[in-house]
Amino acid sequence: MRKNTIVIAGSLAAFLLAGSVSAHAEDVLRFATWDSDESLAIQQAIAKKFEEKHPGVKVQVEPYADGYDQKLVAAFGAGSPPDVMYMWNFPQYYTSLMPLDDLIARDAAEIKPDDIPQGLMNTTRVEGKTYGMPAGFTTQVVFYNKDMFKAAGVEEPKDGWTWDDLRAKAAKFRNKENKVYGFAVDAKPDPYDFEQFLWSNGTKYISDDGKTIDGNMNSEAAVQVLDMFGDMAKKEEAATLHVGDDTSGDTLFKGGKIAMFQSAMWSKSGIDSAGFSYGVAPLPKFGDKPAHSALGVSAMSIAKDAKQPDLAWEFVKFFSSPEAVAMRTNDLPVRTSVAEGKGMTKDPVYKPFFDILATSNTETHAFLKNRNWSKVQDNLARAIEATMIDQGNAKAHLDDAVKRSQRFLK
Repeated sequence: MRKNTIVIAGSLAAFLLAGSVSAHAEDVLRFATWDSDESLAIQQAIAKKFEEKHPGVKVQVEPYADGYDQKLVAAFGAGSPPDVMYMWNFPQYYTSLMPLDDLIARDAAEIKPDDIPQGLMNTTRVEGKTYGMPAGFTTQVVFYNKDMFKAAGVEEPKDGWTWDDLRAKAAKFRNKENKVYGFAVDAKPDPYDFEQFLWSNGTKYISDDGKTIDGNMNSEAAVQVLDMFGDMAKKEEAATLHVGDDTSGDTLFKGGKIAMFQSAMWSKSGIDSAGFSYGVAPLPKFGDKPAHSALGVSAMSIAKDAKQPDLAWEFVKFFSSPEAVAMRTNDLPVRTSVAEGKGMTKDPVYKPFFDILATSNTETHAFLKNRNWSKVQDNLARAIEATMIDQGNAKAHLDDAVKRSQRFLK
């Protein structure tokens, strides 16, 4: 998930002027993306393929990179937004985006919406309307170092394993002298991703109507989750990240300092280059409850004031087509048919990503339920960090977060 920082800078005037001029070219379609490097090259290749299918059309790919939100907000503010753009923060932008439901229904035979998992589509909806077509996604998994497991004589994780199983395995890797641990817990996790653990234990941050956090965020099930991670740190079953040290879990895992690492697709290429044998396991369960995963989804949206809305929709449709989805080799395919065609749903490295997607289709992330969620989330993040530093007392910290946040729900 991208972090959202909104800053409108006067220095963007030249950029906006250039965008305004190009947007008025009759057959030029502007496409804004936050990606760079390999991902950008793939998007440019997709744009080129679209141009080949639509003679006389030029797709102007605009890589905003780390300045994505600043440039996008400034472009909307100046009345010169790109026609098509990458999107994730729909509550922030949806009033400036084109609803796509009627277009999807009209072109259902071509779109084949049933080929796109419902959980991915859920992340593009605000107030019952769809504002984007999924482009790429990741779920969360546990990577584990097969070499370390073999050397320690520890049995590798299996489907259906629990957090108790993970903790028992993790404890066997503790080496105080060499600072080796079995796992890592984060004192400053992204609350967006962290909600997956509450879902997996039968609760959530906020009610489905977006009005109630008391009894949800600070429920007994939520307290159990947070206290469990604090206890793992206390008993040294796991290294604790972001407490007096900014070393990442990714760095520790690739350096052989932790045997298991919970992360997502974005870590895979780095792990591939680390030079050791690894496996991928699903997220553990809490007892017999099904595990759920946070969904990191990028989507393609159309500006409500797009200069060429019909052409923009044609491009979004192509970007969502099996042909274009198959070209996105550094993303998990958003189409089930493409994933199955590539054998990814059976490949032991990729299968866990898709398996847990099937159990995460019914959950909706908190930021899609309440416009003031970012303010509530600040209090929640402080409660998580305080619990990890205390290595316990989650109930008090979560109660305090709820008390501080109630005014934002009115």
